[in-house]
Amino acid sequence: MCGVFGMVGNSNRDIARRVCGAMHHRGPDDNGMWFDDKSIPVTLVNTRLAILDLSDAGHMPMQNNNGDLVVTYNGEIYNFPEIRDMLESLGYSFVSQSDTEVLLTAYEHWGEGCIDHFRGMFAFVIWDIKKQKLFAARDRLGIKPLYWSMVGDCLLIGSEIKTLLSTGLIDSLLDQEALHHYLTFYAVPPPLTMIQDIKALLPGHALTWESGSLSIKQYWDLPVVTSIYKDTDSYDVLEMQRELRNLLEESIKLRMVADVPVGAFLSGGLDSSAVVALMATLSGNQLKTFSIGYDIDGTKVDERYFADLVAKKYDTEHHEIVVTGQDVASQLSNFVSAMDQPSGDGLNTFLVSQATSQHVKVALSGLGGDELFAGYNQYRYLMYADNISALWGYVPKQVKGIARHLFNLSSSIFDREALADIPNWLESHFLERYLRTRTLFNEDIKTQLYSSNQLWRENEIASSIDFLKPYINDNEQDSIVKVTRLELKSYLSHMLLRDTDVTSMSHSLEVRVPLIDHKLVEFALNIPPSEKLDKSFSGNFSGRGKKILSDVLSDLLPDEILMRKKQGFFMPVNEWLRNDLNPILSEALSDDSVSRRGLFDPVQVRKLRNEFDLGQGSYMRIWALLMLELWQREFVD
Repeated sequence: MCGVFGMVGNSNRDIARRVCGAMHHRGPDDNGMWFDDKSIPVTLVNTRLAILDLSDAGHMPMQNNNGDLVVTYNGEIYNFPEIRDMLESLGYSFVSQSDTEVLLTAYEHWGEGCIDHFRGMFAFVIWDIKKQKLFAARDRLGIKPLYWSMVGDCLLIGSEIKTLLSTGLIDSLLDQEALHHYLTFYAVPPPLTMIQDIKALLPGHALTWESGSLSIKQYWDLPVVTSIYKDTDSYDVLEMQRELRNLLEESIKLRMVADVPVGAFLSGGLDSSAVVALMATLSGNQLKTFSIGYDIDGTKVDERYFADLVAKKYDTEHHEIVVTGQDVASQLSNFVSAMDQPSGDGLNTFLVSQATSQHVKVALSGLGGDELFAGYNQYRYLMYADNISALWGYVPKQVKGIARHLFNLSSSIFDREALADIPNWLESHFLERYLRTRTLFNEDIKTQLYSSNQLWRENEIASSIDFLKPYINDNEQDSIVKVTRLELKSYLSHMLLRDTDVTSMSHSLEVRVPLIDHKLVEFALNIPPSEKLDKSFSGNFSGRGKKILSDVLSDLLPDEILMRKKQGFFMPVNEWLRNDLNPILSEALSDDSVSRRGLFDPVQVRKLRNEFDLGQGSYMRIWALLMLELWQREFVD
């Protein structure tokens, strides 16, 4: 795991040194710089976190045996031994035991098609000296990040926004479109970033620069699911379960390969418990596991009891990190600096990574299980919403009119505006209903929130729902299938994976995510929705998510883990904002601070703050605005 940087059109030692310092946290074990001052000036930089082949043979930037290719690389190609064997049979020889050399040799043999052979997480930049061509790629699900910018005729590309800003070649200007969508999604959707002239390479995409021309193409996407099984007679449940178990075990095995100690995050939920149980079963060695707990402010969301159940069952060396509001207040500036972009999430991973990095260099995470196996409430909500909406479509117009009148009457009697909105909700499109489940500030509230200086800009920016439209495939009709695609391509990619990378790497910790191995994802997408969300569970309207995942792990986990209600990896941010973080919040969102920044109307921000203080508003809105202001102080000011 490493920090990568490439620059085409400039061969500058001073810039390379600044970049190297800015990426030190991503690779404290080694660093290297490579320059080409010939026809096209090129700079490549790498900071290395040594995981495989700890010797100097793994040093980067690395050149191939012929000396006509050089690579800077971040990530792990888990199937590199298999690819190495294949290349050796074709006559290639290797001098190291690293996956970096395999990646570079694979490009030498297959060219850009090499990425089709890789199974893992990666972001790499290759300079082809002979062809004077740069090729860069990012892994299929977007686990490892890659950002780029064109400054005149000069291409910059690197692991973090901080990496590119450290060159001194890019003005740190806030991107207004990114701001607009951040307020909706509490994360910045790529290819946008919060810096105007920096773009994010999308997951499953590759970038090529040649002869001054830059092109980007998609090399992988989630497979389209068109054949949905309607009943259990259409498929073999046991065979499907066996295949899923095999893929889970294979994915875990691949991600336990390292020349350094490997541990695991253990929240006590099904996903992280599954990862720990499989790791312990497959390795036979004692694992190091890590959980977060909270003081009295966080007793409602503390999951240490469940994590302890799994830790004791598998006799892990278990570490509990108890976090207080004072801890968060003292670490907040470090967290904001690590985040690279503002986000509504990431604090939990930042804190658990900080503690985990004191014991291991690599940790496995259960990230992705909720998205892939229908674990979130969105799946239940939208499945039933689709069904009810379909029934509403058969209701005669006259009856609908009467129903609208009754809903409006009920709304005025019970003072519940949402009641009056029910008919509109029933007649809305699927994507509109989905967006409601992932919206922090809707378009109307954003208009109220903006200062008069911002309103003219809003008119030039498309609605946030337009960002989600490309993630819908018209050939997919089932609501569970549609939500899975949206969750994997937006929430997981835009927020969870991005935040996990920057927060863990800020502590020089590599986090691996076996539940979204692309082979596992391709199989799991075609699992019938009824095997993911059990609607008949205890006669419960809400149903049981991740049914098949629970079933295939029934021999490994206690019933309390298998049957517990979905909780999520929450933190008591609400309580902290009212107590230990209150002085920071009050200063950052004061009328003076908001007015100086000029983005929002101080009256509207004060209104949101008052609603929060009275217990009437979501803490997430306040937290998102706080993170935005603190981020701007760090990255823009």
